[in-house]
Amino acid sequence: MINEEQFVKVPMWILKISQVNGHKFTDSAKNLYCYLRGFDRAFPSYAKIGDVFGITPRAAEERVKKLLEMGLIIKDARPGSSNLYRVLDIPKGESSLPDPSEKEDESNEILNVSEIIVEEETQEPEFPERPEIFTWLLSLDKKKPPHEETEDFVKRALDSKNIYLCENDFDSLIIDLKSESTIYDSLPF
Repeated sequence: MINEEQFVKVPMWILKISQVNGHKFTDSAKNLYCYLRGFDRAFPSYAKIGDVFGITPRAAEERVKKLLEMGLIIKDARPGSSNLYRVLDIPKGESSLPDPSEKEDESNEILNVSEIIVEEETQEPEFPERPEIFTWLLSLDKKKPPHEETEDFVKRALDSKNIYLCENDFDSLIIDLKSESTIYDSLPF
C-alpha cells in the first residue's frame, strides 16, 4: 500500500542535468534517484518501486540497474529481504550547469528564464549564424523578466549557447535589439 501523503521532491538543478557519467539521465531515472534519495535508509523492493511508479517489478529492477551503472546508487544485497540502497551525490562537473550552491542568491523567476533558455537550446542543435542570432534573441524578449537588465539577460542567453562576443559587438547587438523590440527597449542602457 502506498502512502498517499508521501511525495518525491525533484530539485530544478537535477531536472536540468541530461547526462551522468556518460549515461543519459532520463526523467524516470531522475524520479527514482530522488525517490531513493528521500529516505534515510532506502530498502524498497522492486514490487514497491513498481507500485510507486506504476511499472512492473522487472521494469523497476531495470531502472535500479541503470542508476547502478550511472554510479548514483550502491546496492547492498540482503538475501531473504529487499536490497538496501545507498544514494550517492551526483558527481560535480557532470553537467554544464553551475553548482546549485552558487545559485542560492538568484530568484526563482530568473531560474525559470534559465529553464526556458535551456529548452530553446535543445530545440536547436546548433546555434545559427549572426543574422539568426538576432532573430533568436528577439524571440526570447517576451521571456525576459522585467526586473532583469537587458544586458544580463542577453549575456545569459548567449552563454547558454556558448557564444561570446567582444564588447563592441555585444554593444552593437544590444543597440540593435533595443531598436527592434519594445521589451528590450524598455530598460535603460
